[in-house]
Amino acid sequence: MTAFARETSMTRIQKILLCMSLGLAVSSAAAAADFDGSRNLLCVPTDATQCEGAGDCDRVAVEEINLPRFVNVEFKQKRLRGTLLGGEEQTTAIQNVLTPADGRTILQGAENGRGWSMTIDPTTGDMSVAIAGDDIGFILFGVCTVR
Repeated sequence: MTAFARETSMTRIQKILLCMSLGLAVSSAAAAADFDGSRNLLCVPTDATQCEGAGDCDRVAVEEINLPRFVNVEFKQKRLRGTLLGGEEQTTAIQNVLTPADGRTILQGAENGRGWSMTIDPTTGDMSVAIAGDDIGFILFGVCTVR
């Protein structure tokens, strides 16, 4: 193989790698845009932990803590909305929407003497939620997708 042929073949490989890198960067930017507050989301809490008093914590089913199985995040209406297993619709206001430099979306609110905060990862849609009240707290994990 001549030096010219080796150089040409390296150039092709470099071009392919560059195109792949650009494609990944564009798809990552598009995925991040899905979770930046510009589009409504459907979130599913999958794991829950309930803590009481002096650090007494247990894993519980999401249904046990009376939360909707599916949570609609409606950014324009600034609310979370979902339906309990019994059919009752629940809504709560989003009082703050924060977007720190790392691109995460953080939603905050308060209702019935409890404060809550939801963090959504911009690349995966993974979410974590903390709910705190007098002598009780909940930590939830789950996933969100564009609705």
